[in-house]
Amino acid sequence: MTAEDRALTAAMVAIERVWHEVRQSAHVLGELGLPIDRLPDIGEAAVAARSARAIELLAGIDRIDRAALPREIDMTLAVAHGSAKRMAREADFYWLLIDPLGVGFFGMFAPTAYCGGFLHNHVSKVMKEFRFEQPGDLDRYLGLIEDYARLIGQMSQRTAGQAVRGIHMPVAQLDQAIGLVGRLAEASGALVPFIDRLDVVGGTSAAEKIAERVAARIDPAWAALAALLADPAYRDAAPESVGLSQFPGGKDAYSELVTMHTTIDITPADVHAEGLKRMAAVRLAMEQLLEDTGFCGTLENYRDSIETDPAWRAENANVVGDLFRRYIDRIEPLLDSYFDFKPRAAHDVAPLPAALCASMAFGYYAAPSPGDMIGRYMFNAENLARNGLANIAALNFHELVPGHHFHLATQLENEALHPLRRHAFINAFNEGWAEYAATLAGEMGMYEAPEEQFGRLMMDAFLTCRLVVDTGMNALGWSLEQARDYMRAHAFVPETEVCSESIRYSCDLPGQALAYKLGEFYLVERREAMRNALGDRFDIRRFHDAVLRPGALPLALVGENVERATADALFVDGSRHDGMMQND
Repeated sequence: MTAEDRALTAAMVAIERVWHEVRQSAHVLGELGLPIDRLPDIGEAAVAARSARAIELLAGIDRIDRAALPREIDMTLAVAHGSAKRMAREADFYWLLIDPLGVGFFGMFAPTAYCGGFLHNHVSKVMKEFRFEQPGDLDRYLGLIEDYARLIGQMSQRTAGQAVRGIHMPVAQLDQAIGLVGRLAEASGALVPFIDRLDVVGGTSAAEKIAERVAARIDPAWAALAALLADPAYRDAAPESVGLSQFPGGKDAYSELVTMHTTIDITPADVHAEGLKRMAAVRLAMEQLLEDTGFCGTLENYRDSIETDPAWRAENANVVGDLFRRYIDRIEPLLDSYFDFKPRAAHDVAPLPAALCASMAFGYYAAPSPGDMIGRYMFNAENLARNGLANIAALNFHELVPGHHFHLATQLENEALHPLRRHAFINAFNEGWAEYAATLAGEMGMYEAPEEQFGRLMMDAFLTCRLVVDTGMNALGWSLEQARDYMRAHAFVPETEVCSESIRYSCDLPGQALAYKLGEFYLVERREAMRNALGDRFDIRRFHDAVLRPGALPLALVGENVERATADALFVDGSRHDGMMQND
């Protein structure tokens, strides 16, 4: 066996072993649409065991001669390495951070919107899609209810364990967490399916058994967690200050999160400085837009004029949904001119579950799955209907087409990729591509009205603001109010979003929000480098192919793929050009 064969064999074994671990995650199980008989285990013992296996996997990957591997295998091994490295850190992070969905979204406290909230949305989907097709399915469903109670109990155990170690939720997050737990407890009634789903397993009698199990196991589990958070002793110990760095080991952990979420070797201080520089550029673009429109007043005055204009408001979720669909219809005729590689799955929008509306500012994209083959943006109808909607165009292009839907749906559909790649979740790529897509939409002329252009700039300011306040609160000692004052001055979002988003960065998912703009900046820089190298032979479809076809990758590998596509274009187009000249 040659050295190349040995490296290839070792790589394939390592990839399969990592895939075996990754496919157990809640996120991937949902995408695969496989029957689910067990919910995620966020207990300390399970996390420690997973980390131990990942450490062993990492050691094996590090011994492989990657220079001897074919390019595709090497890229897949790089994804495997990143996944194993993330899992290997879970045990060390446990009392500071957990990753309940297994995608690298490390949250500080389990009873929060983006940590526990996403997890419980996964559970809700599992229960909603459960199929009662044979008599034994009732017992399987009752087992899932027991498992759900175990999961809620683990949230309580970790929260109590954090408190023993001096890690308490900041007061501002505590108030939100108490409300979230209350809403999730109230939503437990939905665990009892409608009678028409239960015909095969006993109809009314089955519904009664399920309701009894929910009352006996789920309701007390939520009550115990609510009581823990409401305990005066817990509140008395809760800090007024926010940010990961205030807790033991938090400063170093945050630096790791910055690298993990951005896949770039960059310090929190450098991210902060980049944010300040980029924010100045966004404000300059806003001021130029006002000058071009002839508006006399401040940026805030212009925003307020949009907020009060009936043309940019919606009365209910249906009207908000129709507005999203207006922009879907606007961009679709142009897509073939910009993309050769497009998803087969359809896309649409739907309102966010009510239990998450108070804690999630905008919403999230739900990728197609075997149980639901449509990619949907789940929007917060309550928030959006309260505010001006000039930013809906930008939000649509970020979340659906050509944003998250173009990336996540094509990745899931691309059978040329190893399953580990098809189900890869790399934050810098995911959010960087989506934000690049919102910028691309502007270059395509999709922000037709000045209000839509300003809406895009407001979204740009809001996401750029994250670079400043996320690092400020988690690494540089900013207070919550200091961050909120900066957001009030620069983010151009309502006070409700200022409050919920600042909590998200400092008490829920530190570092995650940095990926949006840093990923976009990287992709735009790679595109312009390709354009400069190819000149009038540049075809934006070639760039998009180089980025999208391989699926989510660390940004350095994306850059290498773009460089390879550039070199191929120079060779192929150059040769064709020379031949044409000779024939002439």
